[in-house]
Amino acid sequence: MIQLRAVTKKYKNKYALKNVNLDILSGEFVFIIGKSGAGKSTLMKLLYKEETPSSGTVIIGGINIANLTSDKVPNLRRCMGIVFQDYKLLQNQTVYDNVAYVIRTLGMSSKEIHARVTGSLKVVGLIDKMKAKPSELSGGEQQRVSIARAIVNGPPLLIADEPTGNLDPKNSLEVMQILDQINQRGITVIVSTHDQNMVNYFRKRVITLDSGEVIRDVQAGTYE
Repeated sequence: MIQLRAVTKKYKNKYALKNVNLDILSGEFVFIIGKSGAGKSTLMKLLYKEETPSSGTVIIGGINIANLTSDKVPNLRRCMGIVFQDYKLLQNQTVYDNVAYVIRTLGMSSKEIHARVTGSLKVVGLIDKMKAKPSELSGGEQQRVSIARAIVNGPPLLIADEPTGNLDPKNSLEVMQILDQINQRGITVIVSTHDQNMVNYFRKRVITLDSGEVIRDVQAGTYE
């Protein structure tokens, strides 16, 4: 599904990524780990076209997205779900409307939108909160809303950039369990994280970055 070939990203005189080569298969669950500044966020931003590599190719579903023009980026992002550390919810909208926001521009009927939104909220265990505003939810619940929003369009790929960075251990585990369940449905899940306990608990594929380079890539790995 995803191929990175000789990917380098340079900001002025500093390398964020150096000659990265990776293959991530459809249906995999992958943790991207490393110290602050190792290149994790840059790698994630390349995948959803927030950044463009200085050199190399980033291929998703057979398309080199490094060459995509800006008008094609929205179509790319409709094929993936993105979860951020800071939730990025619309504070003046209900949970239902936050999740529906993604698909209301796609020409779906209100009946189909309702079915998709309620289905996504059931996956994350928040069907009883659909009329609440984000300010009425805990941090863990807000992150679960953002996951529901990310999967409402049924994407084959879910990218989560530090999804538990603002959460306590209990909520971190709940969020990661939901991501694991989503992966079990056949969706490819890529998670960048500092959370050693979660990486050690779930024992997925672990890719370690250091100074922009891949220094370790193991199946069923731990943080160390």
